[in-house]
Amino acid sequence: MELTEDTIYRHDEFGEVLVCGVHHVFETYDTDAADGRLRTRVVRFAVAWDDYGPIPTRVRTAPVDEFRASVGDAVRTWVGIAWTDDDT
Repeated sequence: MELTEDTIYRHDEFGEVLVCGVHHVFETYDTDAADGRLRTRVVRFAVAWDDYGPIPTRVRTAPVDEFRASVGDAVRTWVGIAWTDDDT
């Protein structure tokens, strides 16, 4: 299963969760060569969010494989409120 950012999944422990992104964590990374030694991949997900986005204190991370084992298919896509500097 491929995890998709801005998608809500049903999690075995937390109920509905919002996937904020899947990130690579490197042991080392050479920015000039754009290459590195990958340590792991983690998923960043929120257990609480509103129309503006994830509630920062409720954002968690988990290894991708562990997270995939705890979620089912996507429930729906999250569509938040678009924010621009003109809105202030």
